[in-house]
Amino acid sequence: MDIIDFISAERLKTYESHTDRQKKAIALHNHTLQLGSSLMSMIALLELSLRNSTNQRLADDFGDDEWLLPGHTTLPLKPYECNAISSAQSNARKAAYSKLSYKQKTFLDAFAFPGGMPAGTTHKVAVKRRQALFVVSHGQIISQTTFSFWKRLYASEYEDELWKPSLKKVFPNKALKRSDISTSLEIIYATRNRVAHHEPVYGRRLDDAIRALDFIRNALGARKGEDDTSFKRFSKVHHLRLQMDYQSFVEAWHTLT
Repeated sequence: MDIIDFISAERLKTYESHTDRQKKAIALHNHTLQLGSSLMSMIALLELSLRNSTNQRLADDFGDDEWLLPGHTTLPLKPYECNAISSAQSNARKAAYSKLSYKQKTFLDAFAFPGGMPAGTTHKVAVKRRQALFVVSHGQIISQTTFSFWKRLYASEYEDELWKPSLKKVFPNKALKRSDISTSLEIIYATRNRVAHHEPVYGRRLDDAIRALDFIRNALGARKGEDDTSFKRFSKVHHLRLQMDYQSFVEAWHTLT
């Protein structure tokens, strides 16, 4: 097989449109993958930190450490976020169920169907009833929430409900606006999705992503005039690696295109 067969001719077209030789296009493709790896690593660290910081802030300010659990209505969340929490709860149950052995799973039938499993019950229905038995923790639900859920809490819909009474403390520099945070998170989210689907990030889209990542990295937990924050120390190695791969990619781009 030729190298192009590993990449696919269709995928390589994106890079060939910027080069004059297939060999250069292949090299550009591989540089893009390396950059994508560093981008995803930095974004993952930011996503983890954002969701945990946001969760703790909301728990403290609204007085509910388990606001993601069923039956808790402490936070003024919109239908979209409520549905996202329900999905996360379901996925948390599925994750817990998947760790059981076949014997343990079938043992649950005695509780899922106390009167005996009805004839004709499909496997899908049986599994759903078994999973419904699991009582998942707040932490388990957090682990199943998406980046989309957390970045939406910084959207304009929550300016008065969440940002002003609580979430602005996650980004305590009073000179920052919620819209600045939201815009950067949207850029990072879009970049994450492109990289996750092995789509190239270059040119203006890449520059915007780097600026957005730097902005959030500098702003998370930072008061006005504060430069050395806990998150910047926590993410130092990942940030340095990203900067190196970014500069390497830019040089390769100028050389190969």
